[in-house]
This record gives sequence, structure tokens and C-alpha cells, in this order.
Amino acid sequence: MGRPSKWMSEANALAGWGPLRQYWRAINREEREAEARLRAKRKAHDKRRAKCRCEAYPWPHRPGGGFCRHPDPPTVRWKDIKAAEIADRVAKWRARYGEPSPEVMADLTHNGRPYRKRNTGIRRQIARNNGLHPIRDRATIDALMPRTLAMAKRLHAQHPKYKYRNIAITDNGITGNWTTAGPTM
Repeated sequence: MGRPSKWMSEANALAGWGPLRQYWRAINREEREAEARLRAKRKAHDKRRAKCRCEAYPWPHRPGGGFCRHPDPPTVRWKDIKAAEIADRVAKWRARYGEPSPEVMADLTHNGRPYRKRNTGIRRQIARNNGLHPIRDRATIDALMPRTLAMAKRLHAQHPKYKYRNIAITDNGITGNWTTAGPTM
């Protein structure tokens, strides 16, 4: 960036701004300080908020949220649900393959994102871009997506700038485009 013109410097001085860069730095500093004060105020308020320590969750939580039925005792505990999910996965493995090895057991007891839901976000973006409703058009999406998803991943691998939200389903397959403005709908 070059030196500001003499006319701009004079206009800034007449307006009482001083050099323009210092003017904007001061404004930005004030805005950051105001945001920091607001964050501190919210954090202090959150610390004062009443928290429930019932058996529904192993951490302090909001009363009456989720499994917590404050002031009544919970009917279901978070630990019980997670334990049931893990026991179900291990039982399915045992029925199909026999006793799991320690490595397999570590994978089965891992609480990460279930493998079957790995493409949910991609499916949603492609469906929205093509005017499909996630509930009304579920049968159409389920019929189209395995092939479309494979083609979309291949297209995205070849052209990383093509985002899944900009991939359109056509009669000949799929097309992708890249825009700087976000989704093209």
C-alpha cells in the first residue's frame, strides 16, 4: 500500500480523525474490548446459573434438560444408554464373527460418530442444492444417493474447489461448479 495522498491526510485531520489507520485501529480495539466484556459477563452469569447434579448425566447440567426431569429423579441415565449401545454392538459382533479381539473390542467400545452416519452432512448438502426435502423425499434420496455420493466424492477429489453444496444431480450424472459466493440455488 502506498503513502496516502496529501489531500486525504488533510481531510482526515480536518475531521479530527488523525491518520486513518490509527483511527480504525482505535475503533477495532474498542470493539474487541466490548466483545471481551460481553463474553466475561456471559461467563459470570453462566457460573451463577443453577445446575443440577442428578444421576441423569455424570456432569453438572441444566435442570430439566435432556434426560434430567428436575425436580423428579431421572428415568434414564446417560451412562446406561451408552452402555446399552456398546453392549448391542458387541453382541452383534459376537453373533456374526465370534469373540472380538482386544483391538476390535477397542473399536466397538469407541463412542465416536457411527459409521453409518458418516455421509449425513454431504447427503443433506447435495439434497438441498437439488431441491429435495430431507423428509418428504427420503425415498428418492435413498435411491439416488449411493451412486450420486460416489460420483460426488470422485468429482470433489478431482476438483477440491467444487463443494458438495454446489454439486447438482443431472440426467447424465452430476455436475459441480465453484463459486466464491457460496451455494448456487
